[in-house]
Amino acid sequence: MGPDAAKGSRVHPGLPLLSLFLIVGSSFLAPTVQATTATVTIRMLGEAPTANANGQPIWIAGIWHEVFANLSAPTSGSVEIAAFLPGGQPKTIGADYDWLYDAPNASWTDPYYGTFLRSDLSATDGQHFDFIIGLDAEAIPGLWTFRVAVGGSTILTETVEVQAPLLSYGLSAADFTFQVEPYASAEVTSQASNQYLRASNDGNVPLRMRVSFDVLQTHLSLVNPSDIAHPQTDSRYYVRLVMDPSPPEVVDVNGLSQVSVVNVIPSSGSTQLVPTVEQPFVLHVLVGRSGYAVRAIGNVVFQTLDSVSVDYGAIVTWQVYLTGGQNVSLDVVASGGRLVGVVSSGTRLALPATLVLSPESEYPLTIQVEATMAGTGTVTFSLHLLGTGDSRTFTTSVRVNGGPTPLPSAVSYLWIVGSALAAAVFILMSLSQWRHRGRREKARTASEKRGKKGYNSRRRARVQGSRKDANRSREIHGTNGGSGSRKSKGARESR
Repeated sequence: MGPDAAKGSRVHPGLPLLSLFLIVGSSFLAPTVQATTATVTIRMLGEAPTANANGQPIWIAGIWHEVFANLSAPTSGSVEIAAFLPGGQPKTIGADYDWLYDAPNASWTDPYYGTFLRSDLSATDGQHFDFIIGLDAEAIPGLWTFRVAVGGSTILTETVEVQAPLLSYGLSAADFTFQVEPYASAEVTSQASNQYLRASNDGNVPLRMRVSFDVLQTHLSLVNPSDIAHPQTDSRYYVRLVMDPSPPEVVDVNGLSQVSVVNVIPSSGSTQLVPTVEQPFVLHVLVGRSGYAVRAIGNVVFQTLDSVSVDYGAIVTWQVYLTGGQNVSLDVVASGGRLVGVVSSGTRLALPATLVLSPESEYPLTIQVEATMAGTGTVTFSLHLLGTGDSRTFTTSVRVNGGPTPLPSAVSYLWIVGSALAAAVFILMSLSQWRHRGRREKARTASEKRGKKGYNSRRRARVQGSRKDANRSREIHGTNGGSGSRKSKGARESR
């Protein structure tokens, strides 16, 4: 081999060192490739996440859930979420589910059932994936395995507790009263009077109130129908009334409150999430003057004040109003005071008075009462409907300020009872004295009679005694002489 050939074949001693440097240097300069990781949040749609005592996420079957997967880095690959019950039967709604975001097609799918994913609500920005998914209400409760995979590689596995849906709640309602001015538009709510419907949620699924009405359906609604009674809480719902101009009237509305489960998955198991408990309630719609008691009898409406106040000895005046589709006869009586008059258009009416009413206008009357007694009196209005014959009475209390202090009712009652007892005792004593005096008079008369009878008797006895003594003396003497004569005679005869 020639020298040049030998020279050309000789390896330069610096080349291996340079190659080693380049290899080592390139390894330090190349970017570091790290495995993608993820954190996941599981919660019912619109609710806060919940966990069991071991810190494991809770998944309620039958309700839409939000599963938010936050990747450590953006990805162009597909993202898959799976949930299954260990030992359960594959690809059954009771034990096995799978959901997929297909990156090449930018689509969301439920490859097993096509039912348990909301593609319209799911979203991603390439790093954060928000799956709106769920399990059928009949999914088997227990500890399930939850898995997240990116590009076919599993990046997260954890345990979740699947619970059966629990529907447990209570309903309560106030008796609502709305009062609006006649012949005027109005919009009022029950918040002002703090009257509400309440749904108490003792279960584990969210609830929402819904109501229905038998009349005035287009005028009545809930103020806050979108409010949710979250699990283990309660929610209050208020009622709104919108009225067009109308004459005075009283409308009693029968309402019915129910609840519905929020975010139910429309699958075969959803039938067990249909609430059946209902709560009836009543709404009273009073179209009448503010501060007035509005009372109805048939198609006639009568408005008066519940009570009025007046100083003792003064006259109190107020107005009452009648509206209706038939004529009426009205009588007014005052108790505990003096009815000064009932005036219509400046004319004092003779009672009872016949009034011609109209449903389109109010018939005003002025009532005047004088406070002649202390305490509380009453004015009674008696209405008789001339068309139907119906009758009813309404009252207004008259509170009198000042005047003689009346005895308390208990004291008055005791005073009356005491007076009656005293009168009865007086009568009995008088009767007893009269009877005793009569007996004494009779006794004295009898004594006097007995005294006179004894004197005469003694005189007669003395006279009779003297006579008897004389007779006895004569009898004694006459008997002896006779005996001697008879003996002498007999002796002579015997001789």
